[in-house]
Amino acid sequence: MSFFSKGVTKDKLTVLYFFDALSIELTRDQITTFSGENEIIPYFDLQSAVYALEEEGMLAAVPRQRGQCYCITPRGKDTLEMFKERLPLSHRKELDAAAEAYREKLLRESQFTVSIERAAGGGWRTTLRTLERNDELMGISILLPDRESAKKAAAIWPDRALAIYTYLINELLGEGEN
Repeated sequence: MSFFSKGVTKDKLTVLYFFDALSIELTRDQITTFSGENEIIPYFDLQSAVYALEEEGMLAAVPRQRGQCYCITPRGKDTLEMFKERLPLSHRKELDAAAEAYREKLLRESQFTVSIERAAGGGWRTTLRTLERNDELMGISILLPDRESAKKAAAIWPDRALAIYTYLINELLGEGEN
């Protein structure tokens, strides 16, 4: 009998481990992207593991402004602590390195959200949001003339959001006046 877990058990422990290593809530798309880019678990095995862990109360799905997010529960943390030695140290180190490299990107994705949709009267409704601790700090909905403009606004939003927020606060509170 092998000491290390295999199959479904290894997949579940791996999912719990990367949730713990990342220490942030993830959407299902982020889970899939993180796993796929780091070649952690094949897609269908990953989806089965996430579903099973949610059913077993080790992951919780929590509604957020950016969509449904998953987080590790206390039961999941306890289970991981009891059985993480069943994952090879080399695998845990790979997951730790991937989490460290990916954390900033995931935090950025969770702080700045964008939605673009065609407006009924023409143009493109672009909604830009900045979230902090899962609360909306700022939201701007703007009608832009074409899809290219909407895409450009979406692309620069994470880099410009703080400056826009600061400008708005200064203007609204009268601190921008000389």
